[in-house]
Amino acid sequence: MGVACGLRVLYFSGYGLGDDVIFRGQINSIVRNHWVLGDNGAYRFSWWFPAALSCRIFGLTEIGIVLPSLVYSTLGIGLLYAFGKALWGRVGGVVAALLLTFAPLDLAWSTMIANDIVFSFFSGLTILCVLGALAQEDATRRRRLWIVAAVSLWLSYHAKVSGVLLFPAVAFICWSKRQRLGREFRAFCIFVALLFAGSALVSYVFFADPLWPLHSEVKFQGLVGEPAIQHKIGVDILWVYFRWLFQRDSLGDFLYSIYPHALVALVVLSPLLGLKSSLDVFWWFLFVFVGMEFNLQRAGGFWIAGFRNIRHGHAWLYPLILLLTGYLVSLRARAPRVFRVTVALLLAVSAWQSVSTATKTQESFADRRNAVRFLSTLPPKPVYSDFQIHMSMAIFDLEEPRWPLKQLQSMNSDIRRMELAAVKTGYLVTGGGREPYYGCIDCIPRAAEVSPDHWQLLKEFPGPATPTPWRFEPIRVWEAKEVSDGHPSDAPPTPVP
Repeated sequence: MGVACGLRVLYFSGYGLGDDVIFRGQINSIVRNHWVLGDNGAYRFSWWFPAALSCRIFGLTEIGIVLPSLVYSTLGIGLLYAFGKALWGRVGGVVAALLLTFAPLDLAWSTMIANDIVFSFFSGLTILCVLGALAQEDATRRRRLWIVAAVSLWLSYHAKVSGVLLFPAVAFICWSKRQRLGREFRAFCIFVALLFAGSALVSYVFFADPLWPLHSEVKFQGLVGEPAIQHKIGVDILWVYFRWLFQRDSLGDFLYSIYPHALVALVVLSPLLGLKSSLDVFWWFLFVFVGMEFNLQRAGGFWIAGFRNIRHGHAWLYPLILLLTGYLVSLRARAPRVFRVTVALLLAVSAWQSVSTATKTQESFADRRNAVRFLSTLPPKPVYSDFQIHMSMAIFDLEEPRWPLKQLQSMNSDIRRMELAAVKTGYLVTGGGREPYYGCIDCIPRAAEVSPDHWQLLKEFPGPATPTPWRFEPIRVWEAKEVSDGHPSDAPPTPVP
């Protein structure tokens, strides 16, 4: 776990995803205003409580707000070790932990704001405790495991409302082992009923809606009223999760490595080789994946669906890895050498893909961080750039009114040139990386749009060795030259620290 945590810190990305400004606003309200915002993050206290605690200790900084994702990701590796060991012995635990350690989706998003990792952790803990309770002989320990399972199920729901998808998975597992339930199972039922009834009561008191977590998610995704028509589904939406599983993403990486491909291959070979995995884990994977895939609604005569973010797919990463682990351990009994080669190949490809995936956000977010940190050393003036730079300025408290944020309005290069030519005083940030997956790359002002007669270059940071569509040139900070009689003066620029 220590090595896995170190790898994640080595490829630290930090603050910079499109939703991060929303998450920061939620934590800022708690830490500074002592108030939980009444949006779709209000019910997610499994995420915002540790995030607020972290920011209370480390400040409302990148480290403070990202630390919970890193902690849950690291704990998840220990959880999968315990899971794999419980099902297939020590070898199963080691294989499952190693596969998660080098899973690109987990490694890259573990140092970004991703409450989906929190959901995955408590989902895994729920299923592990359910299976542990069903296998336990001691009545007292069995009751304790059922209680922990109930609390974990509740906490998964309060990380993401998708936690309700665990109910059918738990039901199928319990039904298949109903002879093992025992009287202690009543503790699980009682705690689940009390905890979820309590959540519904709190939602009713504050929002007059006992199902506020569900309805708030629908509302804040724009799936009600007139905006709903904008979310009309097509074939691309229905296939996006499958594409992320089996194909390269928009930046050329395999987010799940080749784990899905290996799993499918082993499933196909299982009748021939006599391989098997865990049916209980399969139910977990099936209900979560199918539930999220067909999370559709009917509105205005159309089928609609909410935005599908890459990080949402973390919800089925744990069961995917565990299913693959089961087949690999079964393969070990049949062909030990093939098992070792297969695991080595999986880890090698995963390490390569993890580095490739993580470096894209790491380098892009570092550009913004470097520029904003440099601006913080200068006298306050208006800052001209795209809205994404202004989002990053908030994490350094470079906010209005001391730092007026002047957003360049157009994605058209010629119009931006005219906007920049009219600036009389202030700083300008051009180039560099932004949010590589969903960011507005066309919004980024280019150095070629800057007139050297009107702007003075203050700082240029190291750029990409090879330009890419999401990071095409170094990030640069400029200052408008003082204007005298309608012409830029020869006065020296602001001294650079």
